[in-house]
Amino acid sequence: MKILINVPQLNLTGGVSSLFNVLKIESNHENISLFIIKNRLPFILRMPLKYIEFVYKIFSVDIVHINPSLNRKSFLRDSVFAWLSLFFSKKLIVYWHGWEETYEKKIIENLFLNWVLKATFLKAQTTIVLGEVFEMKLRKMGYNNKIVIETNSAENKYITNQQPKNIKKTDCINILFLSRLEKAKGVYIAIETLRILNKNRQKYRLIIAGNGGEVVNVKSFIKDDEFIELAGYVGETTKHNLLNNSHIMFLPSYSEGLPLTLLEGMIYGLPIISRPIGGIPDIVINGENGFLIESLEPKVYSDKIEFLVNSDELYKQISINNIEKSSLFSPENVRERICNLYSQVNNEK
Repeated sequence: MKILINVPQLNLTGGVSSLFNVLKIESNHENISLFIIKNRLPFILRMPLKYIEFVYKIFSVDIVHINPSLNRKSFLRDSVFAWLSLFFSKKLIVYWHGWEETYEKKIIENLFLNWVLKATFLKAQTTIVLGEVFEMKLRKMGYNNKIVIETNSAENKYITNQQPKNIKKTDCINILFLSRLEKAKGVYIAIETLRILNKNRQKYRLIIAGNGGEVVNVKSFIKDDEFIELAGYVGETTKHNLLNNSHIMFLPSYSEGLPLTLLEGMIYGLPIISRPIGGIPDIVINGENGFLIESLEPKVYSDKIEFLVNSDELYKQISINNIEKSSLFSPENVRERICNLYSQVNNEK
């Protein structure tokens, strides 16, 4: 049994690159290889050449595993890889990552995009999703084959004996926003929440880690606020230090699949403050692993953060819960589950 996995360049930022950097699945199994779907050529040359190279590669494999997102950039590009796999009678696994609801609506309403979906992705033998909500969406779209709900995986190699977090009354509470700097990730909500928290007493500090299209605007928006730190893109060791020294993971995002950053926060025992979107409610149970808030109003988040910080026993129990739960999405366990799935798919007629 040989498997080919389509991935972006692993030195890029992004959920799929991060996941396979953590899993290192090809390093642990000699029958698994990666196919990098990008190169340095202009797009008009790159993709035709990549499709030709892909066809050459798949002749020697049994299973093709592709990692699309439901968005404009990925959908049509990866549908061709799916179609080629099916055309050459390869068993196909589709692992959905990002999922934009606006693009989902466009696919449902557009006859051509709907036809592409049904002719490619919905013909996969097995589909992996990051939450029950995506399973329901695919069933509604007409997918009838096997669906597996999986988690992403977070790096744990820097952790030796993670202890539950504690909040001391004298602490300045470090709130970590670890994501791309985009409006849809809720970065401005996070900033406004911090300002509300510090209106009466400067007790909170917001660390914003990541790059993105809103970097310049975010810098202008925070001005000279001494309690907001822009850390920019962070490498592995810097990220470890940030996670280790933070008290709360905060991601009031508008839409998500299952963010790796929340899993990273849980591994380090950070209570999660986020929204009940995408696959997040499958992992973060309200009141057990943190709090999921439907609202986009900063005042609602500031009230919940204050409540959590002032509830010592609850805070500590959530931290314990998250450390215990993190074994579910450790690289070793996720890698084992995916490899077991390959064996199941290979044995199916």
